[in-house]
Amino acid sequence: MSEVRFDDYLLEGINEVVRVACDFCEVPKVHLVGYCIGGTLVSVYMAWANKRFGADEAPVAHWSLFTTLTDFSHPGDIDVFIDDACIEALEESMAKRGYLDGSEMATSFRMLRSNSLIWHYWVNSYLLGEPLPPFDVLFWNMDTTRMPRAMHSYYLREMYLHNNLIKRDRLTIAGEPIDLDRIVQPLYAVTAEDDHIAPWVQCYRIRKYINVNASVRFVRSSSGHILGIVNAPANPPKRSYRIAEPERNEHWEHWLDRAETKQGTWWEDWTHWLGERCGDMVVAYPAASRSFPALADAPGTYVLEK
Repeated sequence: MSEVRFDDYLLEGINEVVRVACDFCEVPKVHLVGYCIGGTLVSVYMAWANKRFGADEAPVAHWSLFTTLTDFSHPGDIDVFIDDACIEALEESMAKRGYLDGSEMATSFRMLRSNSLIWHYWVNSYLLGEPLPPFDVLFWNMDTTRMPRAMHSYYLREMYLHNNLIKRDRLTIAGEPIDLDRIVQPLYAVTAEDDHIAPWVQCYRIRKYINVNASVRFVRSSSGHILGIVNAPANPPKRSYRIAEPERNEHWEHWLDRAETKQGTWWEDWTHWLGERCGDMVVAYPAASRSFPALADAPGTYVLEK
């Protein structure tokens, strides 16, 4: 897969997922969600689909982004690794194997928060011999993914290094010039206050680049990149969030001053927002059909692999 490109992720990934979801559920449009780098890809897809199909015919009715960067001018602590020399060294390493190993990316992000993500475990587990407490989210976080060489090199150079996604028609992906201003579908954007991978202030800038007529509901959850999103309801509430609809050129400080603070999880607000746009609840479709046969019984085979 070393030559798999960003274009392939869009065409064979997002576009195919949307097509199959529409076919399986027998609907003309879906709600599309992207998280982190997946959200950046979804943002590209939304601009691409509005150009390819037109706003009225695009197969996505509305969309959500979780901790997603589209403006990479200030990408947070990871910026220390973003320059020509670092990327060239990474490209040289990827060329030998054809991919960036997921463990290497995980190590890079752990180094940005070394006290809590490295030395905490070194001291408590290795030096003091304390057993690691079971932590389902941390276990899930360690399930890393490899990045194909061609796709990852393009992503680092065009997004992080040159910040070309926010420049109108600077990128051509899957045969279409990409302009975020073509996106008119309603957006629900969620960020996390302590996120060191996708800083919330930088994620907020999506409002500046998508079309002025696109409605946006913006959330800043407490906690970080994972727990701010994987944030199930609890009694008493563990977390809180700030929420309001930003104007296109409204500064984040002004938005924060007037945003309403709510206790609990943003999931409840998101569910309500979706309910207003997705119609009445219906009986769930069967998990498989003749056209879409099941690959395996739930929960699947992957989660059972060691």
